[in-house]
Amino acid sequence: MMTKMIALDWRAMKVYQIRGLLLPVFIFFLGFYSPLLVIPMSVFMFLSFSINPFAVEEKGELNNLYLTLPVSRKSIVTGRYLLSLIMLLCGIVTGTLLMPLVNKFSLSKWYIGIEGYIAIIALSCLLYAFLNLFMFPILFRFGYNKGKFWGFYLPVVLFAILFSSYVGFSSMPQYSTLTLDFIVFASENLLLVSGCLAALATVILLLSYLLSLKLYSKRDF
Repeated sequence: MMTKMIALDWRAMKVYQIRGLLLPVFIFFLGFYSPLLVIPMSVFMFLSFSINPFAVEEKGELNNLYLTLPVSRKSIVTGRYLLSLIMLLCGIVTGTLLMPLVNKFSLSKWYIGIEGYIAIIALSCLLYAFLNLFMFPILFRFGYNKGKFWGFYLPVVLFAILFSSYVGFSSMPQYSTLTLDFIVFASENLLLVSGCLAALATVILLLSYLLSLKLYSKRDF
C-alpha cells in the first residue's frame, strides 16, 4: 500500500518532474563558492522538491480522491514522508557525486576522506529533519495554499539567510577554516559526532511525522 501511495504522489507531480532533472545543474553552480556546501544544498533542494505533492493535491483536489480509496489518512501521511525520504537519499547521492566535480572548478579546493563525507551527510540529514519539521506538519494541517507561507516560503527564506550569513562569516580570515575544523573534528570523532547528529535527526523527523499524523487527522475536507 505504501508503494502505491508513493507512486500516486509521484505521478501526481509529473508536471514538476522536468524541474527535478535541472536540480543537479543548479546544485553544481551554487557549489562554486565551496564544494563542502554541495551536499547540504542538494539535500535542501530535493526536500523543497518533495513539497510539490502538497501543491498538486489542492489544484486537483487529490485529497478527496485519495480518501475515496481504501486507504487511511495515516497511509497518506506515511507515503508522503517516505517519498520525502527518497528525495533525501537522492539529494545525498546527487550531492556526493557532484562534490568532487564541483571541486575541480570551484573557487576553493577541499579534499576530505570518507569520514569527512559521512560527517557532512549526517549534518545534512539534521538540516533535512529540522526543515521537514517546520514544513510538513503545517502543510498537512492547512494545505499548500493556506500554509505555504509558514510551511514553505518562510523556512526557505530563513535557510537562505542563514546560509548567506554562514558564507559571509566563514569568509572572514579568522574564521576561514571553520568548516574544515568541524569536518576534521567530526572525522576524528566519527561515531560520536555523526552518530549524535543522525540520532537527533531521527528524533526530529519522528516528531515531525507524529505531529503531521495528528494534524492531518483533524483536517476537514
